[in-house]
Amino acid sequence: MNCRKIYNSIPFLVMEFILFYVFVPFIVNKYLDGWYKIIPLILIAATFTILLIGDPEFDRRVFSRFRKRYVGKSVVRIVIISILLVWFTFWIYPDLFLKFPIRNFDEYVLTFFLYPIASVFPQEIIYRVYYFHRYETLIPEKYLLMFSNAVIFGLTHFIYGNWVAPIATFLVSWIFIYNYLQTKSLLNVSLEHYFYGIIMFTIGFGYFFQ
Repeated sequence: MNCRKIYNSIPFLVMEFILFYVFVPFIVNKYLDGWYKIIPLILIAATFTILLIGDPEFDRRVFSRFRKRYVGKSVVRIVIISILLVWFTFWIYPDLFLKFPIRNFDEYVLTFFLYPIASVFPQEIIYRVYYFHRYETLIPEKYLLMFSNAVIFGLTHFIYGNWVAPIATFLVSWIFIYNYLQTKSLLNVSLEHYFYGIIMFTIGFGYFFQ
């Protein structure tokens, strides 16, 4: 009982937040390169999954729930944002446009299978499922909690060593936040996240996330 109280106490929440959302990304950015950056992400996601499953206040259906009715809204957003991304990449970074699938086709195809496992699901567990369940107590104001999530998610992407990734991630995180809060579904938000990622890698914008 005392362990549960400590685990849910404000000081513990603050320390946990700083450790996993500030300190670990800083260490990853400073000491790890390439695919090695994925290892801490997967380990933290696995740890958070275990903690969530063992938390009696957490709704485990978040992991299996799928809102079919919400897919239509996601598709509309994906189409609109894809068009904007294609236009932006073609005009601002024409040298990157379609560069990845043309020059590294085998790696591009592999991305379709590795991306959800190595990046999408771990990120959504850490930054949506765990974050919004765990830090409601720490940041009780809904929109401030949402804003903090977008900022932290954006800043974490400084690990890629450029300004484009954090800014783009901050902006797109609002879509993921809205999706998750509407559906309370890891599958729904991960599916939308996956398609945006694949589109970015396809058109060349994924260059900033490597």
